[in-house]
Amino acid sequence: MKVIQFTEYGAYDQLKLTTLPEPALSGSQLLVKVTFAAVNPVDNTIRKGLIPQAKKPPMILGNEAAGIVVKGNADFPAGTRVIISGFTAQGTVRGITTDGAWQEYLAVEPSELVKTPDTLTDEEAAAAFGGFFSAMACLNRAEFAPGKSVLSLGVGGSVGNAGVQLATALGASLVITTAGSAAKAKIAEDAGYTNVINLEKESIREGVMRITGGKGVDIVLDSIGGQLTGDAISSLARSGIIVNIGYSAGTQFTANITDFVWKGLQMRGQSLSGWFTNEQQQAVWGQLLTLFSKGAIKPIVARIFKADEAPAAQQFLIEDRPFGKVLLQF
Repeated sequence: MKVIQFTEYGAYDQLKLTTLPEPALSGSQLLVKVTFAAVNPVDNTIRKGLIPQAKKPPMILGNEAAGIVVKGNADFPAGTRVIISGFTAQGTVRGITTDGAWQEYLAVEPSELVKTPDTLTDEEAAAAFGGFFSAMACLNRAEFAPGKSVLSLGVGGSVGNAGVQLATALGASLVITTAGSAAKAKIAEDAGYTNVINLEKESIREGVMRITGGKGVDIVLDSIGGQLTGDAISSLARSGIIVNIGYSAGTQFTANITDFVWKGLQMRGQSLSGWFTNEQQQAVWGQLLTLFSKGAIKPIVARIFKADEAPAAQQFLIEDRPFGKVLLQF
């Protein structure tokens, strides 16, 4: 079968399309033919050797994918379209401490699969986990309820975009987002997104206070980190909560402690790997599948590359920072 693998750390071109034997099934495992797999920033970080706890080379990357069951069971008969969850059967995120989804066939436990709703294409299904599961987990962590206002950073990123869609679909009173450039802000506005703060023109705080009339927002979803985190904290309203799930822009920020003291703010961290039991995973998937099935939310795909174009796909994601997901087709 085709796999995308790197055997030593380094540049994009360390990713090589090669062949390995099709996986043998054991116990209750099912065999899934991967149709599309997503490319995420963490894949680039691992390939560069910057995550010490990640599996050592040779390694197959990829957290999330979609496919078709080839050898199934009563619940997932052959031919069933499935989302391959980013969680392994052990509860860790796929493609970090274990080989990932950038391979033509996967042997998985039934608990690692979710039936693809008829409202999603295979391409959209492959882009469903990373952004939408993460954003839903963050909203839950923030104790979101209809009527609350939400700022979701990074409209072009998978988590930021999913946060905007989810908050809107779930009844937020106001949803605000950010774009790192005028070009990306225009793409978002042309796609129908409103309340987009163009960070080339104003800071997060300035934009939020302008839109809210100085009140601030109840919840911030931060999948970016760096100095944007400090600016986002200052945009929170009284008793506001910021949930942090990413730090692609950096791990350090500056904040004013008086915001926490006088405004009663809270900062909560959210991770995925090792934090969700199977029952908890299914609960979040249940929230998402209801909305996917209604067509209330939908993953955005920016570009699809062939499997032998993995280096170019990763470079496009990291350097062009597209609006939407980047996929590999098997």
